[in-house]
Amino acid sequence: MPDWAPDFPLLAIAAGLVTLVVGADLLVRGAVWIALSLGMSHMAVGLTLVAMGTSMPELLVSLTAAQKGSSAIALANVLGSNVANVLLIVGVAASLCAIRLQVRRLELGFLLLASALTAVPFVVDQHVGRPVAALMVAMLVAFCGQLLRRERAAMQSVDHAPPHVATWRGWLAHAALLALGLVLLLYGAEWLVEGAIVVAADLGLGEAVIGMTVVAVGTSLPELATSVVAALRRQPEIAIGNILGSNIFNVGAVLGIAALVQPFPVDTGALWPLLTATLASAVALAAVLRLRGGVPRLVGLVFLFGYVAFLTVEVLRSHAG
Repeated sequence: MPDWAPDFPLLAIAAGLVTLVVGADLLVRGAVWIALSLGMSHMAVGLTLVAMGTSMPELLVSLTAAQKGSSAIALANVLGSNVANVLLIVGVAASLCAIRLQVRRLELGFLLLASALTAVPFVVDQHVGRPVAALMVAMLVAFCGQLLRRERAAMQSVDHAPPHVATWRGWLAHAALLALGLVLLLYGAEWLVEGAIVVAADLGLGEAVIGMTVVAVGTSLPELATSVVAALRRQPEIAIGNILGSNIFNVGAVLGIAALVQPFPVDTGALWPLLTATLASAVALAAVLRLRGGVPRLVGLVFLFGYVAFLTVEVLRSHAG
């Protein structure tokens, strides 16, 4: 545990955020190169390896927070990141460049299922225990299995060649990127959580508010950078696949694994509005993608406005409380 972080919380938060973004970028670069070398499609890469890489900050932050007894940060980080992924990141990407693509029922169905699973601890026993965590992990395993089965069938039906020839130097270099990215993520998560806990206490804000604002937006920066760049490069499969996969991984891997390692209670009073926003944003994104064949710029602007309004209300509610 870093000894300096509690003494310099703002510096710890800044250093943690920068380290998380750089680490996730290195992790994603290595993962995407390896996946494309194996012949995977851009949508599959976005839904799996890119999503896993950009979700690593959430995983390590939630694990660290749960082990330190800051359960509100652990859960608010996941829920807040999922809301930010939809309203903030899709909103920014679509506002800059309208996103056009057809998304299949598999990924949309699992997006809604993953979002619904986050409500189980709120209505059952106000506790994220190992049975619920195991169900979340099982959902993720089922999603990956179905996706890989679909990908394998698609590769067998066409003559699909990898986009580049992989050399042993390329494999070694990109494996090194993966390793370095993971190390940076470990340090960044520790610094961010340490600083956020101190700042929450100093400002008199609840850990849930810090979790859904500073921590959630901070850990979503890799998704923001990835999706915006992909949208501007006219790679909608990566832009949207990253968000859909990230939200599914946040529930199945981040929340599921964190609760398997360290079960924790749920502060339903503080987190009900955030859960409602999580469910509503997932339904809205699924509906827009199915009905409009993408995300128009106007919808992106509406998402952005909704996100700013939600955070404003929650911060004001926390101060009033």
